[in-house]
Amino acid sequence: MKNNWNKILNELSYRVSTGIPDLSNEQHLMKLWDILKEHKWNIDSRVELLKNLNELEFKNKAELQKYASKHKIKPDTKVTVGDKETTAGEELPDNFNKDGEYIIEPEKAPKKNKDLDQDIQTEDEFNEGDLSEDGVSDEDFEKNEKIVSVDEPMSLEELESTLPKPLPFPKKYVKVLHRLLNTKNKGKITISDFTDAAGGGTLESTAGEIVSMIGMSIDDEEQANKFFDTLEEHTKKNNKGKKNNRGIIDPSWVESARKVRQGIRDRYDRAFGKGNWKLKNSSWDIKEEVEALGVEDYKRDKGFSTDVYFTLEVDGVTILDEVSLKKDREANLLNSTSGRMLDIIIRGNATAEDYERYDSLYGKLKSEMSTDDKAFLKRMEEEHYTEEIPDNVKVSKVKKKQEKMHSDSLSSNNDAIRKDIDNFLSMSREEQLKSMMNIAKQLNQTPYDTWSEENLEDYKKLFEEMKNTEGTLSLDNVKSVLKKLAPKKSIGMRDIQKASASLLVLNPESESSKDFDKIVENSHNHAKATADYLLSNETAREGLLKSIREDFPLQALMSGEESMHLADLSADKDTLKNIFGVDSFEELEQNLKVRETPPPASIVFSVKGKEEIPISTINTRPDGIGYGQSWKLEMKVHKDFADKLEEQNKKGK
Repeated sequence: MKNNWNKILNELSYRVSTGIPDLSNEQHLMKLWDILKEHKWNIDSRVELLKNLNELEFKNKAELQKYASKHKIKPDTKVTVGDKETTAGEELPDNFNKDGEYIIEPEKAPKKNKDLDQDIQTEDEFNEGDLSEDGVSDEDFEKNEKIVSVDEPMSLEELESTLPKPLPFPKKYVKVLHRLLNTKNKGKITISDFTDAAGGGTLESTAGEIVSMIGMSIDDEEQANKFFDTLEEHTKKNNKGKKNNRGIIDPSWVESARKVRQGIRDRYDRAFGKGNWKLKNSSWDIKEEVEALGVEDYKRDKGFSTDVYFTLEVDGVTILDEVSLKKDREANLLNSTSGRMLDIIIRGNATAEDYERYDSLYGKLKSEMSTDDKAFLKRMEEEHYTEEIPDNVKVSKVKKKQEKMHSDSLSSNNDAIRKDIDNFLSMSREEQLKSMMNIAKQLNQTPYDTWSEENLEDYKKLFEEMKNTEGTLSLDNVKSVLKKLAPKKSIGMRDIQKASASLLVLNPESESSKDFDKIVENSHNHAKATADYLLSNETAREGLLKSIREDFPLQALMSGEESMHLADLSADKDTLKNIFGVDSFEELEQNLKVRETPPPASIVFSVKGKEEIPISTINTRPDGIGYGQSWKLEMKVHKDFADKLEEQNKKGK
């Protein structure tokens, strides 16, 4: 192979920020990798060069073994161990397989410890300690301009009258719940406006988790009913009229929390016997709170998708129950992006040894990986994410096409869009809101009326600035305008294309609006192509099952590490064992498959000669139709599986 080293090194100098290549810098080495690829170097040659650029000198055999477990190395690779010049194969003769590849043992996760500190004084900490106070003070909350009170607020005293004393959960959540109950769901408010405790999910679902945790913590049935009845009456009064005039917590979340409480307590009765258990304390999924329950190491011991924690006293011993909460039986079991397609394809096509190494790297940050690890991942992509994968399945290809369609429509409709902007800015407020409603519908921003009112002023500023831009409209000047309007915000392509979409659909009768219909069609076509590929391609189907293994909750549920409650339905270890007839996730996993018919497409448990049990549906959809940069891969609880859970739950009563 003839190589122009001057050209390669000059190109590397140009690409690194300092202008001076540093071959001990991993970022510089990865840029060199890309240049060598452009110069038609094959993968093995690239790997060999990068490996040889590092001096393989080690103090002892253990250091060599540690290096070899993370980097690609061959038996005949020359190494220096101590003062001895040798080869990796001579020094580690038992660590290479028959093909001369180093045997990599995947890193094992530290063993979790679910035994609680039996002497910890949780109740004192929750009622009087640091965890009883919230970081968002009353003064901060009252000064928050985003907070708008509901029409008929509840007093703190009324809420406190429904709760036990001392509180079995952190005292601060009484105040947090009071704030949530008395605030309208309008404006750009988040859970951090109410509490300094972190929380994922939507504001409504987060509030629902807090209601469920508190309601479950009330032992006395009469008092629990008073709590739920009080919240139900309050939320009904404050959830009438327009959506932007309603409270954050609506009656459906209160009803779900009531059912969750009943479902969890029924499960305890089945597991321990009625009257043989006593609830002690509960917490939200917050490190300090969970460790206050007696958990040794939150990060290590946390359940797969736990939302709330409960401690119970059974036979004089305090035990932990970790619960994943779902509002109802139609909940998502997995909500990922179809950008995950690369992971699915690699897992479906990789050899057993490559799969083992790939799996050991899954979830690691790039900053934690060695140069060889990164080179290995690049090789996996190059080998398996090939031209055989249809372009309308590859997210990168679809994104480029979408970007071009936006760009072309802006430039070709420049004059018409500028007239539409002038027309919008000359409208009355009522007319502008009608136009915003059209934008909301086209961009699928629900609820339409709330979104239109909340965003009108921002879009007026956007359109005013766009009016003043010079030259032909483009994504670049949309980006410049967005940066001018929000200089501290990080502006991504999703933001740019969403603003572009609002320009294209400003006039529903325009050519640009018709262009946006085609952009939306491109988005939908990708979602359909992704679903078709996952279902029709055998290796993709296999890769899908392997890819979701760590993110699907079945493993945590089958092991008993946590339980899931879909309102009053319990998906716990014993229930799942009775449904599937197996004791472990490993047995369950061997019999999982992807089924296309009858619709909807599903993940099913299938054993020859027995009834197939569909567990979850599979759905793909655009995330931001016509402007999003990813597409959702969703798996919802299958109706038949929910029916099986209900049947088993009733049997246990």
